Amino acid sequence: MSMPTISAQTVVSVSADQARSWFLSLDDHPERYRFGTHDGFEIVQGSFGDVGSRFKTREKFYFLKLELLFELVEVDETSFRFRLIRPSWPQVWGSFKMRELEPASVSLQLEIGPTTQLGAFWLKFYPVAAAIRQQITSEVVHIKASMESSV
Repeated sequence: MSMPTISAQTVVSVSADQARSWFLSLDDHPERYRFGTHDGFEIVQGSFGDVGSRFKTREKFYFLKLELLFELVEVDETSFRFRLIRPSWPQVWGSFKMRELEPASVSLQLEIGPTTQLGAFWLKFYPVAAAIRQQITSEVVHIKASMESSV
């Protein structure tokens, strides 16, 4: 996995266990991942938190609506790493990382990076980069609010 090209971060007032549990609860509560530009989250294979599980999202980037298919490729106590399967471009990976700051406070970071040179080009191409940056910033803000309201 290469270095991230785009990232967004926030501090969430929950414990590390509560943050991890929020992600694992998406199997039963996919509505927790619905907000302005994110119209849905659906597990299509396995269970969120298991390597190899797959999930779909329906997202709006500016005027363009996309259905995205992801696969979890690595899971540990503090992160969930995934790769974009469909559409097959741009070739990217993503990662949610959680780092405990205090007993009831975690740093939540969403990173996106390329898996190929073409993916690196797309992530540096201004309109694409701006849309992704705006989307993942909205995601971490939404996840923060959802995590803090569900504890």
